[in-house]
Amino acid sequence: MAIHWLAEFLEDLEQKEMANMPLPELEFANALLGIAAKYGKLANNDGKGIWVGYTPAIENDNAEMGVMCKNCYMRESDTTCKIVAQEIELGGLCRLAAIPDGLVTQGDRE
Repeated sequence: MAIHWLAEFLEDLEQKEMANMPLPELEFANALLGIAAKYGKLANNDGKGIWVGYTPAIENDNAEMGVMCKNCYMRESDTTCKIVAQEIELGGLCRLAAIPDGLVTQGDRE
């Protein structure tokens, strides 16, 4: 089982490097993937000690800047995340987002 996870980890690592992820962001993403692999996907108040703070699309004030599930490396599909247990929306956001360079713009935000 551990070897299978390692193969997936190395494949994900290669994909992340190609996705223009800065090294600290890449390490952050890898740490979260490792936690989810060990303990299961995360959710608010699940007893695992990590509050994901998921915000649905309608409440995501940062979507216009590109900070949303659609751009996050952790997104598995349009409705699933690699680390968040609940169903996601492309325009939603959690506090654990790992977004490659170039997908977030500063806009007029201060």
